[in-house]
Order: sequence, then structure tokens, then C-alpha cells
Amino acid sequence: MRMLEKNLEVTKRDFENAVGKNFAKLYKQRWAEQQEIRKMEAPSEVKEYERMLQEALMMYGRYEQFTVDKNHKSGTYIERKKILDELSNKTDSLFEDAMERLEEIISADQTLRIWFDRDIDFNFGSHLSIDPIGMPRVITSKSLDNLAKDEGMKRFGWQTMSEVKLDVLREAFEEFDKQEVTAEDVEAEIERNNQQALKLKSLLADLKKRR
Repeated sequence: MRMLEKNLEVTKRDFENAVGKNFAKLYKQRWAEQQEIRKMEAPSEVKEYERMLQEALMMYGRYEQFTVDKNHKSGTYIERKKILDELSNKTDSLFEDAMERLEEIISADQTLRIWFDRDIDFNFGSHLSIDPIGMPRVITSKSLDNLAKDEGMKRFGWQTMSEVKLDVLREAFEEFDKQEVTAEDVEAEIERNNQQALKLKSLLADLKKRR
């Protein structure tokens, strides 16, 4: 159990030996359910926003690359500044389009907030901003700017393989404890029956003496 709690790998053989056939079967069922849950896809509106954001990020990457590219063919200051301004304006425009689309999406369906890594607040002074870091990420995104990577596990009930094994192992131990208690109860009942039998034998002996 300690290995699973530390998210360390436990071999299939060791796990099945520890929990027994029935709980090994339960684990396979639970993990299959997890795989089905993970197939859940984001709504089309969320995917559309994510596509628009990705387009803006790619344009921003081009802008950043141009600012550090010393070997660019456009050697004059005026030419470089013109290209930089064009890239900057295009980048800002794409980020603005993505943010506007996000606002439309959330206004139309508030339940879609669950798909994003931060609170969606379009009021003045909020933490959202039209730049690579301030734009909300879809919670399933692998981006380093995703503020809630682990939160997605909780929101959608996702579990790692180790977590599923750990849950099943705990249930197996609980069942084992119940069986131990049941065995103790049986032993106690047998002891009570033996004592009752002794009393009956003693009573029968007394009755025979009185004859």
C-alpha cells in the first residue's frame, strides 16, 4: 500500500496476490471505467476557442522569434520595425478574437466554465488579459500555463492507475477485516454453545440423581 501511496509501480502479480481474484477483477473493471471516462471530449465551443487561442499563440511565437532573429533578411531598421508592427498587431487581433469568442461561449452557457483552468471574469480589473499568460486554458491542456492541470482529475473523476489500485486495495483490506470479525463472532458463538451444552449436561445429571 505504501508503494501505491507514493505512486510507485506495483507489479500485476504482486497486486493480484495481495487482493485476491475477486478484487483483481474489480480493479480491471474500475480501470476500464476510467479509460471510458477519459474518452470524454470537450464541447465543440470549447474546442473552437482552444483552436483560436492556439492560432494566436503560434502568431505570438513568430513575433517573438522575429525579435531575436539577428540574421533576418530584412536588415534595415524601418523594414524590421514594419514587420514587427504587423506581427504584433496580428497577434493582438488574434488574442482579442479568441477572448471575444470565449465571452460569447460563457455568456451562452455558464456550465462550460468547468472546462477552463481559472475563474472566467470579464469585468475590469480581473486576472484575465489578452496575452499568452493571461488567456484561459482548457483544463485538459498540456500547456505550462495551464493553472489547474491536477484539478481536471477532480472535476471529471479521473484517477491514475495507482489511485485505482489503492482504492481497490483498501476495499480488499476492509473486507478482510470484516471476515476476521465474523470469524471471531463464530468462535464466540461456539464457546457460548459449549457452555450451554455443559449446563444442560449438568442439569441432566442432577435430574438422574433425583430419580
